[in-house]
Amino acid sequence: MALPLQADLEGLAPPPRENLQERVYRALRQALMRGHVPPGRSLTIRAVATALGTSAMPVREALRQLVAERALVMLPNRSFGTPLLTLTGFEDLKAIRMEVEGFAAGQAATRMERSTLAELARIDRAMDEAARRVERARYIGLNQDFHFTLYRAAGSAVLLPIIESLWLQAGPYLTWVFASGPRPSVGHARHKPILTALRRQDAAAARAALAADIEEAGAILRRLASFAPEPGEESHE
Repeated sequence: MALPLQADLEGLAPPPRENLQERVYRALRQALMRGHVPPGRSLTIRAVATALGTSAMPVREALRQLVAERALVMLPNRSFGTPLLTLTGFEDLKAIRMEVEGFAAGQAATRMERSTLAELARIDRAMDEAARRVERARYIGLNQDFHFTLYRAAGSAVLLPIIESLWLQAGPYLTWVFASGPRPSVGHARHKPILTALRRQDAAAARAALAADIEEAGAILRRLASFAPEPGEESHE
């Protein structure tokens, strides 16, 4: 089975000139969170600068900032790479996401406005359409939009950066969302119970449904993805 294991740098749009370093940083964050750079793959300053149509300096600084946030690692050849998690690390990340993002969903349920709920329902319908049309990049992007529209509704300035940090670590594994064929391997059926709980302003049900969404996706990705050897194990590659 052929997997898209090369960094999809064509998806990066050239940033405007003002605040160039910040815009390069945001473009790279988005690429990582949407699975454009698979786990264990390298990013060279030159390749990113070429994709963005910019000079090396803002790219270098943005990549270093992402290393500081543990979204990337520095490689011995002075390039940068996405960390390849061990299975234990992947499960740990999943469990933390279930707690933190589930909590955010519960908070959002008690503060949900009708306009936000309508937007979430619209995004969910758009995901149905993207899945039918096999629009991979759009499907993954809409999934991110759904989750972060929900998390912003929690109204917490503390929670959102924490969740973004978790998504920076988990995002590269979205490479495998379409690994088993043209249709998404990781579906969004759990979004419907989330929406139902939000309509009822049921915090406990929203939290449980969101955690189930992450649990289900994690179980599928665990079967499809590649992982680093556990400490003390030898790689057989």
